[in-house]
Amino acid sequence: MSKPKLIICAGTGWSATRSLMFSLEGYNHGLCKEDHILYGLSLKSNKRKYDNFINDLMTIDREKTYRFTHQGQTVEKYIDLYLRNSVGHKGVTDFTNANQILNPFFLKRIRSRLHDAFDVKVVMIFRDPVRRLFSEVSAFYNNKWVETDSTSCKDYFMKVLREGSATCSEKYTLYYNNWRNAGYNIHPIKMERIYSGDKRDLEKFLGHSIDLYPTAYYPERGVDAPLLEGMKCQKSDTETLSKEDYQYARGILNHEYQGFYNHI
Repeated sequence: MSKPKLIICAGTGWSATRSLMFSLEGYNHGLCKEDHILYGLSLKSNKRKYDNFINDLMTIDREKTYRFTHQGQTVEKYIDLYLRNSVGHKGVTDFTNANQILNPFFLKRIRSRLHDAFDVKVVMIFRDPVRRLFSEVSAFYNNKWVETDSTSCKDYFMKVLREGSATCSEKYTLYYNNWRNAGYNIHPIKMERIYSGDKRDLEKFLGHSIDLYPTAYYPERGVDAPLLEGMKCQKSDTETLSKEDYQYARGILNHEYQGFYNHI
């Protein structure tokens, strides 16, 4: 008997992960797009970080909305939940963006148990590093998810370029290598490539064809991006990033372009 397929998306946020999930027709997408179960489990070895996660308002709201609790979760319970969710479907997905930053030691520790239960395939979707980071920074600034004395999204963006983002999602190379070095079957996706029509490598990796759900991120339109059904989160840019600002940011993030993004 073949194992059910588990598609884990390990980010990156603001790169059309939700659109990609909606493109996987016939899969059960679980409790919600981002259940954060693996992320919560990965923090258990650090009491301070785990307590902060458990007491975070977003965690509390997610538990109330979807009627489950992170406390008492185990890898075995995660596997059991996802096995049950896979019944009657092509497979099941976990599109929690925080999967990107899972601790590499945790990834190694759970790998054999996940592979014993599932045909595990990991995807990571990457968008132009500057454009993606600016969308993330805009969302954090406009939704007041971060405390800052910056007076505009652009000012906050310049600060993030110097100091790093709240999520560290801009570190494409580091987190991709964490998953790859932990022994997972992982496929990097360049968002712009698949939305320009070249889906062949992705479809070969998945083992079937897909019809891509639209994304507001392609073609790149910045503040003029459309508001698509179910994609409110992709309407994040509220200020224009000038060509000069883009080139400046690209210089700072050049190591991600030259070391990784330009080669996928």
